[in-house]
Amino acid sequence: MGKRYKEDEVIALLKRQAEAKKMLFMPNCGCGLTAKLQEKGGADLICVSATSYWRMKGQGSLAPLMPYSDINEIILKLAPEVVANVKNAPVLALSGGTNPLYPHKEHLKKLWDAGISGINPFMMKIYGDEIMEQMAAIGMGWDKEVDFIAEAHKMEMFSLAYAFTPDEARVLAEVGCPAISSHVGSTVGGMMGAKSDLTLEEATELSQKIFDAAKAVNPDVLLFAHGGPMKGPEEAKYVVDHTDAVGFIGGSAAERMPIEKAVLAATQEYKDIKLN
Repeated sequence: MGKRYKEDEVIALLKRQAEAKKMLFMPNCGCGLTAKLQEKGGADLICVSATSYWRMKGQGSLAPLMPYSDINEIILKLAPEVVANVKNAPVLALSGGTNPLYPHKEHLKKLWDAGISGINPFMMKIYGDEIMEQMAAIGMGWDKEVDFIAEAHKMEMFSLAYAFTPDEARVLAEVGCPAISSHVGSTVGGMMGAKSDLTLEEATELSQKIFDAAKAVNPDVLLFAHGGPMKGPEEAKYVVDHTDAVGFIGGSAAERMPIEKAVLAATQEYKDIKLN
């Protein structure tokens, strides 16, 4: 079983890497084998992800909060498989924090007991403003995600949260979130990639506005980037070169697309063999 770390321990680990001029990287994973390989490759954090779980089923990233899926149930079922294959990297969970029947403290304790050191709350805002307005009206809005992070901070569990706007980044920093990532939409590319109208330059500019808002509250906040046209190492390098980001989060870019390329190439190699 992997190690569990308290919030200050995770921050210290990440800051040591950033001070050594090494870009931080947190991949999402949907199975134990992926987690094992990601840690071997040097991942600083590993995120147990229901989006990855669905991607490993050949489906899209938006499935986890559809009526046929319980994101938190998936996380708790997947956690033992991931934790068993990770030795040292802190494991986070892409858990949902808006279920009114699931108190945050109880939820976080279950995650901790499962070997998870912190949360990367599922970014409900990905479903758009109209749905989020309706959810807020029935007491299941983004403020519950913020409360989830605040409770994790009180319990000394690490949080790495997504912000879609500078205002969101400011709120997250104010409740004590030690690491914040810009989110500029679902990742493009590959066989199941999303559609994005943003150029890499526009995504980078938006990310920096988000980072500025977070740093205005907490100058020591750890900053990551994710999504949209940021689909691989080349784009990640561009973003960290042109913003205050010290890290990158890979979802599809860290698991689905590499698997697509490797399995497709291996299969084609076999089929290229000619019979005598």
